[in-house]
Amino acid sequence: MAAPGLSGYYGSIFKRSTTAGAVIRTVDGGILLLRYGTGPWQLPAGVVKAGEDPRTAARRIARETLDPGFDVGRVLAVDYLQGGPGRGDSIAFLFDGGTLATTVAAFTGAGGGFEARFLPAAECRQMLDGVTGKQLAGALLGLELGTTVELVDGVQVPTEAVCPPPLRRMMPPLEDFSAVLEHRERT
Repeated sequence: MAAPGLSGYYGSIFKRSTTAGAVIRTVDGGILLLRYGTGPWQLPAGVVKAGEDPRTAARRIARETLDPGFDVGRVLAVDYLQGGPGRGDSIAFLFDGGTLATTVAAFTGAGGGFEARFLPAAECRQMLDGVTGKQLAGALLGLELGTTVELVDGVQVPTEAVCPPPLRRMMPPLEDFSAVLEHRERT
C-alpha cells in the first residue's frame, strides 16, 4: 500500500520541469519571436538540461539563435506554472537578452530550422499563447521597474512593501536582568 503512495509522490516531484528564455529587443522596440516549422510563435526559450542552471540555458538558447558570443543579463520574470491532471508543475525564467542595434526585421535560422521576427510588444503579446504573452508582459514590467516580477500561471503576484523584521532582543531588558543579579549577590 505504501509503494503506490511513494511512487505517486516521487512521480510528482520528477515531473517538474524548468525552462529559461530571453527577451531580446531592438533599439526601435521590436522583440524577437521564433517559430519552428508551422508551430506557434514563441520567445527564444527552452528546457533547462540536467546539470545546467537557468542562466546558462538562456545563454545557450540565445547563442543558438543569434550569435555564439551572445550573453544574457538579469532575471526579469519568474513564473511558477501549476500543472493540471497528468501534467507536472514547471518554473519558467525570463532573462534580459539586451538590445540589438539592427535594422533586420526577419531572418531564418541556419538550415531553415526556424523563422524569426522582431515585432512590437503589443503585437507579440497577441501572437503568443496566453501564458507566454503574460510572461512577456511580466518581463517587460520587470525591465521597466528594474526588478524581477514574480508570476503564478502568468499572473503577477501582488507584492507588499519590503520591511525589515522587527527588532528582537536576545536578552531580557537590563532592568529585569539586574534584579536577578542583585538577588544572586545577596545570597
